[in-house]
Amino acid sequence: TVQALRRHVGDQYPVPSGSMEPTLHGDPRHGDVVFVRKLARAADCRRHDLVVVAHPTEPGQQLVKRIAARGDDADACCIELRDGDVWLGPDPQHLQRERKDPLERRLRVPWARLGDRGDAGRELFDLQATRAGAAPGVLELPPLQSGPGEARSWFAAAARTARQAGPRAHPDGCLGTSQPVDAGFVMATGVRSAPRDQLPVRDCGMDLHCVALPNRLLATVDTHHGAFTFDWQPRTGQVALWHDAAEVATGRLPPVDQGAHRVEFGHLDDTLFVCVDGAPASLWLVPRQPQWTLQELPRSSWPSPVRTHLHLAALGDTPLRLQRLEVFRDLFAIRERNAGLPSTPGDWPRLLAPGQWFLLGDHALDSRDSRVFGPVSDTSFLGRPAAVLGPWPRQRWL
Repeated sequence: TVQALRRHVGDQYPVPSGSMEPTLHGDPRHGDVVFVRKLARAADCRRHDLVVVAHPTEPGQQLVKRIAARGDDADACCIELRDGDVWLGPDPQHLQRERKDPLERRLRVPWARLGDRGDAGRELFDLQATRAGAAPGVLELPPLQSGPGEARSWFAAAARTARQAGPRAHPDGCLGTSQPVDAGFVMATGVRSAPRDQLPVRDCGMDLHCVALPNRLLATVDTHHGAFTFDWQPRTGQVALWHDAAEVATGRLPPVDQGAHRVEFGHLDDTLFVCVDGAPASLWLVPRQPQWTLQELPRSSWPSPVRTHLHLAALGDTPLRLQRLEVFRDLFAIRERNAGLPSTPGDWPRLLAPGQWFLLGDHALDSRDSRVFGPVSDTSFLGRPAAVLGPWPRQRWL
């Protein structure tokens, strides 16, 4: 009976490698043990789902990966990887960047965090402007003495160029990242990944668990396209987006009080976003426009082609009080991988036939997946990962 249940209902699989970090921790001795539902059907699997399939080149072995493209999706059966993003379309001539939901947290990768869930990568934050709050575990960012007009001038192209040449990447009085966001991550064990993952990333953001909000919050994504700053007034709900020193868009979010709230902002798939309390009704999206380019700030003046910092500033007479702060990034997909030879030149984009899946590992820099052995047939499907059974500190639903 036990063998029949394992074969047809569900079974446990140890994760031996780190190709799915940080979703699954892989280690030959101490990796996650995953419960796989075998009653799931391949026909019900969609893009971004985790699946277990039979290894296409090693009989008797299994793989757990994420579906990046399906041949059964007529409008997205052709896949290309560019600048860390997935591009999909019906054929190689009509590819578009995949635009993911900013609130889809299962696709987020934690880069560094502070707060009640433990510190991971604390050295990646510049905390000079902060102080300890009155309550234990609360971080306080005092309000700046400057007004909105003066604050906006900090993000002009000339001011940003001078700041990037100095020791700090953001204005004085701000809380932000001390290093550009890269392809590193916080593993499922709660520690940072190895330094080998220091490949620059542009799609990233901040997740703030606020105990108290200031009268006005400036949240900035400082990219190689310029500084994009959300100027948000919580009590009225008014929000504006600055590109460098110019206001380029305005909107309105539901008004909130000065109490505890969750605030998320960032840049994802060529879209700027800000959201309050994780509610779709409190999500404001601004697609990046073609004219927001480096006309004033030449690319040669930056240390690397892609260099993204995140920082916060409080205006008014009340400070920003944080219980938790996390910097996250998007899944990062590249054609090549560290664990092997680069892909054969000229074999991109990949066109999938019906019944085929293109699989990618979440840790693209160290994953053996469809970039190497090509698409797999959905007939090799074995089941859907449902939960991590152990070790017990990492038990969780997937």
